[in-house]
Amino acid sequence: MILFRGLDWVAKRATWFLAAGVFGGIAWQPLADALAPWLEALIVMNLSLSMMRIEPAALKDYFRHHWLITVIFIFTMGITPLILWGLTGAAGIDGPLGAGIVFHALATPIMSAPALCVLFGLDAALALIITVLSYALVPFTLPPLALWLLGIELDVTVLELMWRLGRIVGGSFLIAVIARYVLKPAFLQAQASRMDGIMVLGMVGVAVSLMSGLPDFAVAKPSFTAFVTITTFIVNIGLQIFAACVFWRVGRRAAVTIGLLTGNTNVALVLAAVSESASYDLLVYFVVGQFPIYILPLVAVPIYRRVVAT
Repeated sequence: MILFRGLDWVAKRATWFLAAGVFGGIAWQPLADALAPWLEALIVMNLSLSMMRIEPAALKDYFRHHWLITVIFIFTMGITPLILWGLTGAAGIDGPLGAGIVFHALATPIMSAPALCVLFGLDAALALIITVLSYALVPFTLPPLALWLLGIELDVTVLELMWRLGRIVGGSFLIAVIARYVLKPAFLQAQASRMDGIMVLGMVGVAVSLMSGLPDFAVAKPSFTAFVTITTFIVNIGLQIFAACVFWRVGRRAAVTIGLLTGNTNVALVLAAVSESASYDLLVYFVVGQFPIYILPLVAVPIYRRVVAT
């Protein structure tokens, strides 16, 4: 069928479509504005599809090594923010830019991380465990660390954060369980490429929706926006390399996966949590922080695959 062949074609060109989503959203603001209210639904769709693709046996293997999961979580959600806080302070980078860099590390991995790992041939099971654990615990880690390190009080309570994140993760899990029961693993495996194509289109929708309003930021402060954009790429790449090196001895595939989780964080979540109290310049960081997530794979995926294969 034409539809199936089209989804296969999209899946094989995932990185190009992800980058196109960013630029398409910037260029076509009416579409970005139209998709913005559907952001949560698109995230649930992507997370559900990635959960369907992961075999329960792969998850059980990591649950038997709970010490590793604990170390990874402490590193990504605790140690990394402290390191960036120390580095920005030592370098004299303060104000909105310094806060944005620290928030970059304080945020959870993006919810599409398991989907990205499926598409890129990385460890999707590990990504799913760390992502779900991060979203379960971030209501207890983000508010106190933001207040302690940056003196910024979030606009949402712990219960509000738990509800927002719980309905996304819980809803996705429920859909995935029902789908695996009804459709059967063999069918899902046979349709893997088509499911990947749907995930890519879903992530393009997320990228487009997150670009809503970006031209207004760029026009208001073009030089600052460009500088912050470059900074987000440096921070993202630096965190990926640093995390991969720290966990290199765990295994190359796992190390690269942890790097992806550490560098590609959900700054959009922080944006929702501090939107009322954050300065305009800090909001710019949160918005343009989406760029490396969707553009870097064009260059990074071949590197990921080469590193994992050697």
